[in-house]
Amino acid sequence: MKWIASLALVGCFIGFIVYLNTLPETGQPAKPEKTQARETAAPQPKQATPPESSGQQQTAKEFRFYDMLPESEVATPEVNEYTPGPNMQDFDYIVQAGSFRNQQDAERLRAEIAFQGLRAHVQTVEQNNGSVWYRVNAGPFKSRSNMNSAVDKLVSIDIQPLVRKIAKEG
Repeated sequence: MKWIASLALVGCFIGFIVYLNTLPETGQPAKPEKTQARETAAPQPKQATPPESSGQQQTAKEFRFYDMLPESEVATPEVNEYTPGPNMQDFDYIVQAGSFRNQQDAERLRAEIAFQGLRAHVQTVEQNNGSVWYRVNAGPFKSRSNMNSAVDKLVSIDIQPLVRKIAKEG
């Protein structure tokens, strides 16, 4: 704390020295700045405005776009209103919340997901090497918006889901 006060004191001293160097010497009076006298111009009388007809002729000569715009008008073709076709989505969304080797862990996660208001089920998958995995899936969801809301619910309980597309049943 003492060294901060010392640095502040040294800074103030240096600032004071700089201030003293910028002051004029006491033997010489300060030089007044010379100001130039401004010449005031007498207001000039307004000139008479020309008649209106000549002003309109002058603007007509300056602005040709009044004549050009009607000539360059382009007729646009009529476009039929867009009508969306039938939904041809041949897949559903499924959200995988986890994959476990132990079925009890999978059932525990399925129950936690059920508390969030989502339908979840455990899928048993047997690998080529004989090991069994238990996947916890939520869904299927027919629309992307429903799937996104399910993903948001899972993320809110610290689950990082995997979104998969599966073929539609039937």
